[in-house]
Amino acid sequence: MAKISKRTSGDPTFPLRDKSAPDGRTDFLLVHVTAVGAAREIIRCGQIEARQCTVFHRALSYFFALRPAYRLKNGGEPTDQLDRFPFVFVVDPAGLGAPHHVYPFDTGGAISGAFDEQANEFVFLEDYGLRPNYEAVSGQIGWAFDTRAAYYDGELRQDVESSLAYHEAGPRSFLRIAALASVGSNRPDQRASAIEVAFNRHVPLKGNVKFAVMPRQFLEDPRGDNRPMIDGLTSAGIGWTFYEWEPNLTPDEFRQEITRLVREHLVKDGQL
Repeated sequence: MAKISKRTSGDPTFPLRDKSAPDGRTDFLLVHVTAVGAAREIIRCGQIEARQCTVFHRALSYFFALRPAYRLKNGGEPTDQLDRFPFVFVVDPAGLGAPHHVYPFDTGGAISGAFDEQANEFVFLEDYGLRPNYEAVSGQIGWAFDTRAAYYDGELRQDVESSLAYHEAGPRSFLRIAALASVGSNRPDQRASAIEVAFNRHVPLKGNVKFAVMPRQFLEDPRGDNRPMIDGLTSAGIGWTFYEWEPNLTPDEFRQEITRLVREHLVKDGQL
């Protein structure tokens, strides 16, 4: 089976960069999905911290454009620990400046082997890199998906592969990987075509994070509400909505509901 690896020599070729078909919009909301336990610390600290990245060997904070794609640790195992279930931060990056990098899929998933069944071993991770700006996000969506709504659902343009010459290995490899995000895939993984946007700095909640999705029980309980977290979210100016959590389910079982709730917010905000 092929594997995506990093270059050990030579410069990246960036074959995807010139495929852009931007729609003229650069007002993208970004999404950061983490576990409830990590979200508690984020709220307490007031920022999404840049952490040392084992792929690029520097401190980075990671987001996806528009899409709440995630794979949490042990996400397929049932548990009654609320801290292990997903928590979503929706970020307006208007005040954050340019990203450090933009990639057309989850680089961590790529290096860990999540996309190996469709990978091309002769196209290296760095070759997939897009330009580090929001025009690149727009361009990638326009070329590969046509619309933001289609991108959100992971539905590639039907005619996009036929437009490529056979020697265009990079774009063809991306399309095969991206097909893993389609609902028609045997094991759909939204990370396979979720556009990754990374910053080489912390992202303060206040002024940047606008919305959150979480289990209701994280804030509300008949035995007493979680007042410190309610106050932390409120003081940062973050609105929120809930999904209805139940113990002894798996974190992965809430993916469809989270996708629906984030979609509702994006439609309301004019993003889709």
